[in-house]
Amino acid sequence: MYDTIIRGGHIIDGTGRPAFTGDIAIENGRIAKVGGTINTAARQVIDADGAIVTPGFIDPHTHFDGQFLWDDVLEPAFSHGVTTAIGGNCGVGFAPLRHDCLEPLIELMEGVEDIPGIVLTEGLDWQWSTFPDYLDRLKEREYTIDVAAQVPHAPLRVYVMGERALSHEDATAEDIAQMARLMDDAMAAGAAGFSAGRILEHVSSKGVRAPGYKAREEELIALAQAMSRHNCGVFQIIPKGDSGDLINAPLSRDEREFEHGLMERIAMAGGRPVNYLLHQIRNDPDDWVWMCEASARKREEGIPIYPQVAPRGIGFLSSLDGHHPFLLKPSYREIAGLAIPERAAAMRDPERRARILAETDIEATGPNALRISGVVSRLTTGAGLMYALGDPPQYEPSSADSFQSRAEASGVTPLELYYDLLASGDGGNLAVFFMLNYWDRDLEAVRGMMDAPGSILGLGDGGAHLLAICDGSFPTFCLSYWTRDRTRGDRFPLERMVHKLTGEIAALYGFSDRGRIAPGLRADINVIDHARLQIERPRIVNDLPSGGRRYVQGSRGYLATLVNGVVTRRFDSATGARPGRFARPN
Repeated sequence: MYDTIIRGGHIIDGTGRPAFTGDIAIENGRIAKVGGTINTAARQVIDADGAIVTPGFIDPHTHFDGQFLWDDVLEPAFSHGVTTAIGGNCGVGFAPLRHDCLEPLIELMEGVEDIPGIVLTEGLDWQWSTFPDYLDRLKEREYTIDVAAQVPHAPLRVYVMGERALSHEDATAEDIAQMARLMDDAMAAGAAGFSAGRILEHVSSKGVRAPGYKAREEELIALAQAMSRHNCGVFQIIPKGDSGDLINAPLSRDEREFEHGLMERIAMAGGRPVNYLLHQIRNDPDDWVWMCEASARKREEGIPIYPQVAPRGIGFLSSLDGHHPFLLKPSYREIAGLAIPERAAAMRDPERRARILAETDIEATGPNALRISGVVSRLTTGAGLMYALGDPPQYEPSSADSFQSRAEASGVTPLELYYDLLASGDGGNLAVFFMLNYWDRDLEAVRGMMDAPGSILGLGDGGAHLLAICDGSFPTFCLSYWTRDRTRGDRFPLERMVHKLTGEIAALYGFSDRGRIAPGLRADINVIDHARLQIERPRIVNDLPSGGRRYVQGSRGYLATLVNGVVTRRFDSATGARPGRFARPN
């Protein structure tokens, strides 16, 4: 007798091969048999007739580093078919931990990943030191999904160099040797790889750039070589210029070529895959084309270098319950304490509307004053790339749908249009400002990046940018929009998209026990009503330590999700099961 049989589904096995119809038998957390009709009895039968059956999705880019220790559910990943999540990205995190430098690390995560310091201070007990210590904490816990972690460069550098790392001094030969030894220990303990950030935009809440952003080449190569001794792991990196001219002066093409050359040398020296972040940027909208082509040429030479790309525009969310341009208007602040529906109703009063639209901003105060002022300024002036998100959300609006175009057509200002959107209905409407990947006002560049040989799907940023970005829904978006709903250009075959969400990522990271539906592999599986699959409108919840708030985004259409053979979600609802554990490359 089997533990579970998934009966009659349209099986998309994660390899990219054509789908087929059949049964799947599960025993002791593993896939026992695939295909045909399985007549053996089972303790549980899941009817998958008319549904697609896929491997569980792997999210390679989360910032759950802190959340791993206070949360066992791990939204926004859990609601979107993710069964393995990898933390420790972008070179920032909390392990190894040098306790006399804790405050700067919290400020770094607060600034880089928009996680409030109070959430981290009160949500974590900080009872670890080395990276293996941190992994031991993860190994003690039970989750809805499996978790893995990379070694971030910033805390590693601070652990070894202390204040010298915070002031961006060059590492000495002794420093580099010690970092390499610690990296070796981390890989032996089960780390999934290493991450580094060279991007200038990553600054702490105090305005200090991330430790390691200008580390010398020999330091990065030594860490890659330490990882390579274990014949597993990925070197994840954000090259300079990845945000274009969004905040800082853009890099020239020659400077971007230098960044690619550096990554090539790291990949050659370490022999492990280098996975770098790549977006479409405003100042050079075709930058991604030659970066992908350069990487493809190097892979043909045996150099393992892969871009990591997002499946839609990277958008800053704005809502009445979150950030918006009216936060610093005196007449708005008079009603800011009202519940959202009552606040929206008060904003519809014609006299208050006129006052708010005419008023000058007051000066922001408090620990987040600089950030709030910057957000208000950007949301006030970005009308050409600002759109109503809609319900269900629309992530490929036309240029005619922008606030700028709609305002011109209606004879009002973009700010008036913005105001009326937020004030309408129950106050739950959202706007989105596309910062990256949407400079052509469509997703053709994104499609090109996703379709480029060797590109890896990621950049969901789950656990970060809590009141700004909500992209942990990427897997559901990929399967619903890119394979079914898109009308403004070509779509992807289901088999190709499932492969990119599962087997392709598993192979890169060395998780050979998952990512495909095949006998002997882990029974991490999704059963999906593809016709009904849909992402929901983002909403803000107060579920973080110390009352912290964040956007979450639900989904519809998941008939079942299994982790290690255990059903964790059924008919879009959690079962309460916690079969997820710490996972290491194998």
